Order: sequence, then C-alpha cells, then structure tokens
Amino acid sequence: MRPLLTIEHLSKTFPGQRALDDVSLEVGAGQTHALVGQNGSGKSTLIKILAGYHQPTGDSSAVLHLDGADVPLVLGDGEAAARAGVRFVHQDLGLVGNMSSVENIALGTGYTTRRRRIDWKAEVARVERELADIGFGDIPVTAPVDSLAPSQRTAVAVARALRNWESGATLLVLDEPTASLPGADVERLFEAIRRLKARGVSILYVSHHLDEVFQIADVVTVLRDGRNVASVAIDAVNHDSLIELMIGHRIQRGRAAGSTATSSEASDAALLCIRDLAGGNLHGVDLDIAPGEVVGVAGITGSGRESIVPLVTGQIVSRGGTVQVAGTFIRTYQPDAAIESGMAFVAADRVQQGIIPTMSVQANTTMGSLQRHTKLRRLIHHLEVSEVRDWIHRLRIKTAHHTAPIVTLSGGNQQKVLFARGLRLGPRVIALDEPTRGVDVGAKEEIHLLIDTAAAGGAAVLVASTDSDELVRLAHRVIIMRGGVITAQLRGSEISVENIERSQLASAGALASQEAHHD
Repeated sequence: MRPLLTIEHLSKTFPGQRALDDVSLEVGAGQTHALVGQNGSGKSTLIKILAGYHQPTGDSSAVLHLDGADVPLVLGDGEAAARAGVRFVHQDLGLVGNMSSVENIALGTGYTTRRRRIDWKAEVARVERELADIGFGDIPVTAPVDSLAPSQRTAVAVARALRNWESGATLLVLDEPTASLPGADVERLFEAIRRLKARGVSILYVSHHLDEVFQIADVVTVLRDGRNVASVAIDAVNHDSLIELMIGHRIQRGRAAGSTATSSEASDAALLCIRDLAGGNLHGVDLDIAPGEVVGVAGITGSGRESIVPLVTGQIVSRGGTVQVAGTFIRTYQPDAAIESGMAFVAADRVQQGIIPTMSVQANTTMGSLQRHTKLRRLIHHLEVSEVRDWIHRLRIKTAHHTAPIVTLSGGNQQKVLFARGLRLGPRVIALDEPTRGVDVGAKEEIHLLIDTAAAGGAAVLVASTDSDELVRLAHRVIIMRGGVITAQLRGSEISVENIERSQLASAGALASQEAHHD
C-alpha cells in the first residue's frame, strides 16, 4: 500500500526528558493505522507535533503523497497541517456543551448562508446528512451536545473533522476516541470508522485498548520510551506479543505466590465486615472479606457498584449500616477514620480525588501519615526522603526526581504513587475503585501484581471495576450488583468475562421482571 503520510527522524526534547527519539512512521492511503504504547511512550507528543501544539527538536521531515505528488508537511505548524488536510478528534473532543451539533460543526468551517444570512434550514439538513453518512442519523442536531450520549458527542466531533473532506482533507487522527464510551457505543463508533475507510479515508488511531486495535487496525506502530520499536501488520502480532513490544519484556501472568484464598477457605474472622450498607445508590449490602481474599464488584452504571468503595471508605459521608476492620467499627464516616482503622483506598477519579497536582511525588506519597517521620512534633526530612525513594524503587515509579511535581508523571505512574501512599501504611484492608482506569497495559499488569502481593501478604481486598477482564484476572469471588443490592456471586471457576457479563444482564432482567410483577 502506497504511503499517504511519511514522517522521518522526528525528535522532541523537553527539559530533562527525551520524549521522541528519531521516530519514523508511514501511514498508508486508505489505511487504519494504530499507534500504541505505554503512558509516556511519546504518542501524545507525536500527535501534538502533528497538530502544531509542540515544535520538533532538530531536523525532521514529513511528506504527504497527494494526487501522485509528494507535498512537504511542516511539522509543528498547526496551520500547515490544516491546509494539508490533516484533521483531528482529540480525547476531550473540544465541543461547546451548551451549543447544538449544528453550531459546533459550523464553528470550525462556517455556516451555510443565503443572502448574507445563515440558512438554518439548509445547515440543519446538511449536518443531518453528515451525521447519517457515518451512521449517526438519529442525533437531534439542534439539541445541546451536553444532552447527547457519549458516542453521539464523539460522532459530532468526527463529523466536524470530516466536513468538506472531499475538498482536500487527507488524514483523520483519532486520539483515544473511545476513552469515555461504553461497549455498545464503541461498536457504533467502529462502524463509523469502517464506513470512512470504505470511502478511502486514512486514519491514525491512538488507543490504550488493544482489543480495539485488533478490531479496527490494518497496521500497528509501537512506541516505547520515545522510539518506534515496531510497525507491523496487525495480523502479524497477537495480544501478548503486542504487550511485550510495548513494555520491552515478557509479560508475567498469574497471581503472586501465596495469593490463593477462596471464599470456601475463608476464615470466620473476616478482616472487612460490612452490614446493611446503604447510601448513594446502595440499598442494604452485607459482605465479608477474609484475609488474603480479593473480592470483585461488577455491575452496570447505577447498579450500586460505583457507590460501594466510596461508602466503605467514608468518601460518601451520608451512609447507613456498619463497617468493621478486623473487628473494630469505623465510628465516623470520614476517610481519615478509615485510614486510622487500617484501611487503604484508591478512588476512581485519580485527578479529582487522588493526587494533589501542585505537590511533589514525595508529598503525594507521604500525605496519608507523617507520624513515623516526626520527632518532638518536628518532621525528620531525611527519613521521609529515604522512604519515598524506597517506594519509587519498589513500585518502579518512573519520575525524574522525588521532588518532581506529580503532574509530570504519566497516568500509570501517578496511580502507582497512590498505591504507594496506601501500601506504605501496611493496611489490613484495601478498597480499590477502578484501580487501572486510564493506565496503559504495562502499568496495568504492574498494578495487578501489587494487588496480588498485598493479598498474598494477608490483606483483604475489595475491587470495584467496570473491566470484566480485570475482575477475572484478580478476584477469588465476584459479586454482581443491581438496583443497589447484591443479586449474584461468582466463585472460582465460575469467574469468566462471559459469566460476569451474563450475570449483570440476567440480574437486570430478573429485577425488571420482579418489578413488573410487583406493579
């Protein structure tokens, strides 16, 4: 396949960091080309250089092959990329929420006019055709985009990028387009991508989700530590070999030695004991977790899955019921009381509820408790530094220095700092809400091994996750939530992605039948 875009010798250096190191890349005409790599591998930097947000370091070149001729593309110049027909759909979409689809699409390209006035009727019809062309003809185009489903908002951003495609557009760059989409919406977006490909559109597709890459891509390029380590046809690799290219070593599978507890082996002396827990969208839950046991929580949005960890850890303060850690009641519904009882937790939203962006890696690691580093009410600084450096080494946290702002770390390394914050206190109970959301596959496996090790050391672990594969990987027991209550439990060999998904749907159907009968 002839190349549409050729990039050669692309480098970018930031103070103290080589983000891209002599990267070359070809995207074929009419091809869906996936770009993958761990957080910090250079994917975002490459896209931002294409978009003109960053300028490259040193000599580099890019050429678009258009109509049989090679046309130079100035890297790091957003206007040059726009003139060359390179279009972008960024992860945050860049839509104005209180404006309609018609208005959002016209913002970048202008309105249809008649006699020097906006022809609203023609513009509405035009947008409806454009959205129908990519399989989203059901979108109410005059409604505010904030009122649309996630996949519909993504479709609006795609339609905006594709407007006037026939008059000179060349390449569509999709940067993590499914980051906030549920499964059904992902497939709908994929169908739109297939339609675009059938029309000869070339697509550069950036994603953390490897299953999506295998569904949609023709070719995959792997970046690692700022270098292009492979560009191969998608049918030349499998899931494991692609992960190994990304992380640079063979993957480890299976739980850590000793993490073998099952619910049938559980001690009567549960470390975490929950009784009649209520609050948020939870309506009376009883649950015991034994030493060394990992219990997963699954359920569709609104089932109660998303409330259980915040309630147990005191993040939701208005709650009913009781929570005990090792036989001791947590008497106040506050996170500090949970920590003092011997519980560690990681919230679902790392940015809003986990890290403090303006503070260092060191401060974010030790803020849970500084007691072990104080004497006569004074902080012994070298003791704190020594411990933080130890955790950076033990968890393989990639950071320039322990004093570096935590926002300079990749998402996966920020998440490992949050784990260090909890694990350093030697918790008896660990409560995790979406523990690997937004991290790459390498960091994900490292975090899973941390959870394995904690359980092997005797901690009771509660994991709420929308990732069924993650629950299969980690859990000895999976509870299924629906309507704020536990409706099913899976144990041992019963735990599979298929059974988790089926149980969620079956629970939904059973509950709906009960409610209909009651009515």
